[in-house]
Amino acid sequence: MTPEVQGPFNRRVRLVVEVRDDQDELELATGVFGAQGWGVRPARDGDSVTVEEGYAGLVVEIPVHGSRWTARSTAVEQLTAVAKRRKLDLWVRESKLIPPKSVDQHTIYHVHRRVPGDASPVVRWLAEHWVAVGGLDVRHTLQLRGAYSDEQREQVLAELAARNLGGPPFDPDAHDIRRAIGPRAGTGSTEAHRDPATIALACLVVLVSVACGIVLAAFTSPWRLLATAVPAALCRPVGAWVTSNEPRPKLVRLGCGAVITGGLTVISFLWADAQDTGAAGLLAGFGTTLGIGLTVFGLWYALSESWFSRNVQWFLPVLAAPLPFVVPWVGSFLHAVYLEDYFGIPAGTVHVGFYWQYAVAFKPLATTTACLLVLVALAGWARHFNVQTGVTGFLRWVLPLVGLVMLLTVVDIALDDVDQAADRAVDAAAAGRRPAAYFGLDGELVCVEPLSPKISVINGPVPTGHPVLSFRANGDTLWLWDPDPARGEDTARHSLRVRAEDVALVVTDGKRC
Repeated sequence: MTPEVQGPFNRRVRLVVEVRDDQDELELATGVFGAQGWGVRPARDGDSVTVEEGYAGLVVEIPVHGSRWTARSTAVEQLTAVAKRRKLDLWVRESKLIPPKSVDQHTIYHVHRRVPGDASPVVRWLAEHWVAVGGLDVRHTLQLRGAYSDEQREQVLAELAARNLGGPPFDPDAHDIRRAIGPRAGTGSTEAHRDPATIALACLVVLVSVACGIVLAAFTSPWRLLATAVPAALCRPVGAWVTSNEPRPKLVRLGCGAVITGGLTVISFLWADAQDTGAAGLLAGFGTTLGIGLTVFGLWYALSESWFSRNVQWFLPVLAAPLPFVVPWVGSFLHAVYLEDYFGIPAGTVHVGFYWQYAVAFKPLATTTACLLVLVALAGWARHFNVQTGVTGFLRWVLPLVGLVMLLTVVDIALDDVDQAADRAVDAAAAGRRPAAYFGLDGELVCVEPLSPKISVINGPVPTGHPVLSFRANGDTLWLWDPDPARGEDTARHSLRVRAEDVALVVTDGKRC
């Protein structure tokens, strides 16, 4: 059998499979699993695999893409599904996630100039602090495997003195080495950035510092200044941990802690101080930020190592090609709904700048795009946790339906916005005020002065005692809208059509002309 092309993967799961101890059954199972692109081999003596009587052991390695929490169950499900389709007599006895090779511990040394021996105590004190934060460096580094030790330091000095890659050579009398600022590496097998206790403490420091900044902005009492005591107290332990890989001056340790805790506090204070809402609004802002973050990660899970990422070079131009035609069509449609459905004025008789068609269409299109991105993000999270493996058929039906519901909801929201804007314009005209513009549709209250005793009017007569609403005309025909409620509840029947040469329009305010 020809092996199938394997897709992207970031996990490896190794399974011990019991197959009926029959030569034909073993060959079929090996061929079927190999055709999936999986690694298959008989269990060796060194594997110490114990199987039931009448069965033989196979070791199958399956690559899986997604979260490590669901990798084993996904691999078992994939193998079981293939075995069920091929009617194989087997049983998954054991599954194990193969961890990636951990990064070798290493130490980086930076070369810097020594402080002159005849320097004054003040200059030496300043120079030591400057060196500790990266000053006086000659832009030369050396990196060795393993943790720091005195033997390793001597090896570094010997290597630097033995060779020259160009530029001024290393001079033990004029140069020295230091380690970069960072926390001390753990002595156990757990890497520092994966230590649960370290992660929990770091999250606690971030949350406490951010909370203190919000408290400073949310309250006006002088007692709120007590919130600064918490990040100030955290400066020393945080700075000591950040610079624990090498002894450094106390002021440097304190400054590193102040930059972290103080920076978080100041940023959260500025953000909270810029908000006009109370605690509920701040919580809503946190929820929105969290939702945006989850959406971004979901989009990454959905689009990375996918058909989209492999074909983005031609997919994006194809997707963007209809936009110059779709966007103005959506804008002209909304303008037509506003004028024709609520004011009874044909959309073609009102002049609107072409750029307003893009502006009015931006909100519904942006909302549609946001809804679709959220839907794609949900699919990305489902892909990351391998949810689609067991409910692929269900998702194929549900996701398009959900997308259609979202699209119809956005259309309803857009039409509701047009309805509210038109209602506001009608109320303003009835009250004798100039209505607010709606994306280029600028209505003016005008008084009509007939230029002859008899003029041609459709749906007349033309009112001369109170102002009417006029939009910017596009041609020799004027369409006016009468706010008089005596014309009926259907606002679209309040429109009047006159010839431009028959009347004079005078801009006014108020209810009387």
